[in-house]
Amino acid sequence: MNRRELLKSSSAAGVLALVGGAGSAGASGHDVLLGFVGDLLIDRDRPDEVYAPVRDLLAAPDVLFGNMEGAYSDDPRSVPSAGAALVPPAHNLDALGRAGFDVLSRANNHILDGGREVMLENRRRLHAQGVATCGAGGSLEEARAPAILEAGGVKIAFLAYASVFPRGFEARGSLPGLAPLRAHNFYQDLSDDYYLPGADPRVSTVPYKPDHDNLAADIASAREQADLVVASFHWGDHFKAHHLTDHELRTARGCIDQGVDIVVGHHQHVLRGMEWYRDRPVFYGLGHFVFDIRLDRWPEEVVASMPVLDDDSDFYGVSPRKGWPLMPLHREARMTALGYVRLAGGRPSEFGFVPCRLNPEGVVRAVDPETLEGREVVDYVDHGCSSQKLNGRVDRSGYVDLAGHRGARILPAEQEA
Repeated sequence: MNRRELLKSSSAAGVLALVGGAGSAGASGHDVLLGFVGDLLIDRDRPDEVYAPVRDLLAAPDVLFGNMEGAYSDDPRSVPSAGAALVPPAHNLDALGRAGFDVLSRANNHILDGGREVMLENRRRLHAQGVATCGAGGSLEEARAPAILEAGGVKIAFLAYASVFPRGFEARGSLPGLAPLRAHNFYQDLSDDYYLPGADPRVSTVPYKPDHDNLAADIASAREQADLVVASFHWGDHFKAHHLTDHELRTARGCIDQGVDIVVGHHQHVLRGMEWYRDRPVFYGLGHFVFDIRLDRWPEEVVASMPVLDDDSDFYGVSPRKGWPLMPLHREARMTALGYVRLAGGRPSEFGFVPCRLNPEGVVRAVDPETLEGREVVDYVDHGCSSQKLNGRVDRSGYVDLAGHRGARILPAEQEA
């Protein structure tokens, strides 16, 4: 069990209900604190060490959410369409419950890297620890089902979907997999007045209607079951900084139009902007909170073909980085955050983030926003807001306190302090 009591596991869809601990504020729903992080992947002999410096921070929220990337197994059987597999040894999985996570999305592009049986076995192990899951299951119905938790008298439904994943990872009928939210790419010439053969095109997306119809139905159903709805998405272009696709913007705002209260994005590996939309918070991308990429587990010929890059490289994909054995990604991927949303009367009243950083050993720690390291994270998020013309700016007039760590609030741009 984690730090919150597991109340029940109801229905074949695996819906779990949890109740908040001492930090909850009772039936009024006032001062309930929700915490959010992005991708989570632990692959090491002593997995608990990655969270040691932020254990008090992770314990602060009444409900803590993250995206569990990968599959944990000592006997993986990857599905044929999987690419470079992320399958840490099985003992790493239990560190997620011990760290205090209450609910995990499992809708992502690595969830079937160990095979369908491993995905289902991982789910059973998480539930046994008192960790609720959403976004993947033994059927499409299970994958679409919300995880329903309760804190401070507020019943919260968590939905999770993936837009980035290998073909065949999606659940279909009674076939296990993830909850998909697909869109098709549409390419247009950069200029309407010139022929530009070979030039980079403009890319827009067309929603895949069956998935988006399912999303609308799931939101409506979740609204009937809970007081507040959180929708999580694995999406975005991880080869660019700050950039938001039309799929992300359209989906996030469309979800809120349909009744979602909080939108949380992940997958991009570097932080994205945040905004208020119709008085509801949107985290477009919380990056990864902990992400151990062990290239020594990848095929030797694949790793040998990758250049070893210096910190001045602008490449955002996976390639070995000097001095960063567990983080073969762009230097900006070493910045991360714990996002928070404070509820008053059961509705979002404030949101923001605590800046964090990963060290060369892959351990995450909070950094003060007034230090050089912390200010870099805050400035990065703020630029993500302004460059994408989002309705959000970092409040630099003062900071909030979460378990002794200072965080930055996001204000609507028109109310910027």
